[in-house]
Amino acid sequence: MPKNPQIPKVLEDAARILRMWAENPTFGLGDLTQAKFQTMVDDLRNKRNQTETLRTQLTALVNETNDLGVGLSDAVTRALSGVRAVFGPDSSQYEQAGGTRRSERKRPTVRKPKKD
Repeated sequence: MPKNPQIPKVLEDAARILRMWAENPTFGLGDLTQAKFQTMVDDLRNKRNQTETLRTQLTALVNETNDLGVGLSDAVTRALSGVRAVFGPDSSQYEQAGGTRRSERKRPTVRKPKKD
């Protein structure tokens, strides 16, 4: 028995068993009756439908969260730019807001041109 069965395949196989069982009512599997088997199929279908509904809701919620994150990120960028404009790029306030002061930036290195 597979660890994580493919649900559509299991439901398809169970439907075949139920059709065969309906045509052969004397068939038995000990304590597993046709009614119990049908209940198991119905329970799996219901749980699968619930899972798909929750998955759809989760996808929508993740998208909304990401959209809010983008909006807030834009606002943070604007605020940092505002702090830089008001207090200057080398100010303590700019550093407190999360910027890197101009005096603390790494000096760019001079690169030699490549020779062909």
